[in-house]
Amino acid sequence: MRELGNIRFLLPCLLTCRYFYACFKADLHLAADILEQQLTPALVPYAIAVLEASQLNPRTGPLVRELLETFIKKPSKLRSQFRTLPVPLLVKMGKLHDPIQSLATQFADHAWAHIISDQGSQTPHNLSLSPTENHRFCRAFYKFELFCNLFRSTMPTGFVSVSDEERRWFFAQYGPWENEQLASVHDFLELKFSEASHDVLAHDIEFGTLGIDYLTAGGDNGWRQVWLSQGIDFIYKMATETSYDAKRALLKSSYGSSSAYLYDALTSIPEVDLNDDTPLADYTDEDLETMFPTSEDQDTDKGPVKAFRVAFKDLPRSMWVMLTKNSGLRERAYVFWSLDRLERYDLLEFFKNVPDDSELLRAVNGWGDMFKSFEERSKIKQRGGSGYWSKDDESRIVWPPTQAGGCLR
Repeated sequence: MRELGNIRFLLPCLLTCRYFYACFKADLHLAADILEQQLTPALVPYAIAVLEASQLNPRTGPLVRELLETFIKKPSKLRSQFRTLPVPLLVKMGKLHDPIQSLATQFADHAWAHIISDQGSQTPHNLSLSPTENHRFCRAFYKFELFCNLFRSTMPTGFVSVSDEERRWFFAQYGPWENEQLASVHDFLELKFSEASHDVLAHDIEFGTLGIDYLTAGGDNGWRQVWLSQGIDFIYKMATETSYDAKRALLKSSYGSSSAYLYDALTSIPEVDLNDDTPLADYTDEDLETMFPTSEDQDTDKGPVKAFRVAFKDLPRSMWVMLTKNSGLRERAYVFWSLDRLERYDLLEFFKNVPDDSELLRAVNGWGDMFKSFEERSKIKQRGGSGYWSKDDESRIVWPPTQAGGCLR
């Protein structure tokens, strides 16, 4: 049974045969062994940190800092808990890993497709990630989930006493290229959410009455940031759900929640000397290693650092943050690829000429139509209508029954 590959197969397996159940009862570590194969050992501390963050109550600044310090500085302490976790929690971890792995693979494929489109026949069409690259992609999605779990609040019923200080401390523990990986994941997930939610937000009467912006990208779109802050499972459900009504219900389920403010944190100026105008190009690799020690998972591949140098070579440390002009690079996952891949396909030179914008930033056409739709949908709401609105087509609008004294319409 250790070869099941995914912990979701464990229960069906146990139900098929008494012998399998007896083996499971006799081996206390069987479920953990299966999950470790599914996750890979290197991702176990990330999965446990996410699990603990989801259960942290109350989520106060000191408790958040304590968990982060354990996760970042003593991951072996989290890893040691793995085989003591009850099976239901192991199953919960496995259920989250599936959408993380799926989205990580989708992001890698999406990024590679853009590189192929730009480079043409110079680049092979079939992408096969190295184990290190796959870990790097998955790790960034786990960090996204961890950040959302720790810094998202559910006002007014779940107030979270966590200050910006903890957010700044979180990012200060990583090299700026790793924070740029998280920024890239944010952009990709925002694109997925934008595509998945567009039909509902652009046509539903209630959302139109609320004036919910379905075009603006980034931190200026507060509603979208709240929805992104609900985490991986929420975004994955939105992206895979096919029912309009189910998507609408999912969006409404987050009413009352608040944002984790990931975009704002990623674009905030780090706490450095603002008068220091030394560009990145003047820092040696040894300088960077001193400033940003290698994280404990031993990701020593130089690919992400080399790619980061291309994007920020002329900028001082105060500017080593998520920049709009690097949106095209983030879309191509530029800080995820191994040095071997970068050199084999001459990607470092290619990255110097990548367009500044991205699919996410280009999806902003139609401002006039959006605001006009807000007006039209608000008028329909005032007349008692609900449901699906389309320009010049009210056939899918649900009207209240005619009352005495005439039609409400």
